[in-house]
Amino acid sequence: MMNATLDTPLASQPSHVSTAPLFARRHGAGDRVLCLHSSTGSHAQWRDLTEALAGRCETITPDLHGHGRSPAWPAEAANSLHIDAHAVSALLPDADDGSAAPGVHLVGHSYGGAVALQIALREPRRVRSLTLYEPVPFGLMHACAPGGTALGEIEDIAGSVEALVRRGDLDGAARVFVSYWGGAAAWEAMGPAQRTAVFARIVTVPRHFAALFRATWSARLLACLTMPVLLIHGAATRAPARCVADLLGDALPHVKRIEIAGAGHLGPMTHASAVTAAMLGHLQANGLPQQPRVAAHA
Repeated sequence: MMNATLDTPLASQPSHVSTAPLFARRHGAGDRVLCLHSSTGSHAQWRDLTEALAGRCETITPDLHGHGRSPAWPAEAANSLHIDAHAVSALLPDADDGSAAPGVHLVGHSYGGAVALQIALREPRRVRSLTLYEPVPFGLMHACAPGGTALGEIEDIAGSVEALVRRGDLDGAARVFVSYWGGAAAWEAMGPAQRTAVFARIVTVPRHFAALFRATWSARLLACLTMPVLLIHGAATRAPARCVADLLGDALPHVKRIEIAGAGHLGPMTHASAVTAAMLGHLQANGLPQQPRVAAHA
């Protein structure tokens, strides 16, 4: 269902944000599903979901700033979710051309989930549904749960990553970041090519953390998002991610929550089958066809 009652942006945004176009993969035709990856990820994160959606819709999977094939974060730009939100919105047509239902289904993980929420707050009428795995607008804890141990925990990790990046110790920053979210063995399990990709992207992660801490949306503001929301979290996730999920679950008016057994914050990668099934179900419940309309290879 379209969020037709909201005509103006719900969250303030810069009067001018100029960024270079993002790289994005597009597959299929029809209703649009736009998927936003996590910090140090890329459009490739959504391969399983894109395959599951083949023949049902158009999927758009961009690389966010400083990741994959997209340009670096604009040097003079603020550390704000609006930077990626603005660039992602530019991937969509200014007006619906009649080839698909109006609006877009937004899918996001972690930082990408927070960007999806920022887009929904900026342009609520353009968002048909939200499908989110552990979005992390950590500023909610400042606004709604100040002084908690979860907030202190993620502030410590953010500070460590930023300090290591500033010293040029990209290996150390990557180890801290990946090990925190993926567990002690996650970094050791990565191959050379994966580590090289993380090195290239870790320099943008302090900007992500700063943007996420600035997302101090109130529960009252979030309650204005009336589109259907699926909020997924892993049963074994970190405390800050679970705290934010609980705050969002309490604030969003049309939210369905799913817990993935055994999964942590990296569930879309480590438990891809279960996460993809949950996401596909929500998208089908909100307008996508139950079966492919065209051959999967189209």
